[in-house]
Amino acid sequence: MKQFTLPATPVTPERLWQFAGLTSADGVLLMGQIDAGLEGSVASRIVSWARITQADLRHMTGIPGTTFTRGLKNRFTAEQSERLVRFIRVMDRAVELFEGDREKALQWLNEPARALGNQKPGDLVSSETGAYEVLKLITRLEHGVYS
Repeated sequence: MKQFTLPATPVTPERLWQFAGLTSADGVLLMGQIDAGLEGSVASRIVSWARITQADLRHMTGIPGTTFTRGLKNRFTAEQSERLVRFIRVMDRAVELFEGDREKALQWLNEPARALGNQKPGDLVSSETGAYEVLKLITRLEHGVYS
């Protein structure tokens, strides 16, 4: 008798916002966490999950070195927390674009993109407007619009 087995259920990779310990990817709960200031351990978890250095995270969030170090020891301010969440949002979307492949997502973030005026997406994430443009590009790429 022939046996049939069900295909293995695909494992959904844990999103960065979950790994970092945020209560939600968006909404009022997230706003509360941001206003209270994220714990320093959140940045360490981001670095670990994304496989980047603290210097890379500082660069992509635009948080100065000494300020970043102070936040690691205690809590980040609401503004700094907003910058960390902005990076998380972009990183999650980039990983989603590359179907869970973090390395490819990081490579894409660090290569000039013609649609962004030949700037690296990772360089633009430190500002709200830049991150918005990167997210718009990711959406266009997901829908096959390359220009």
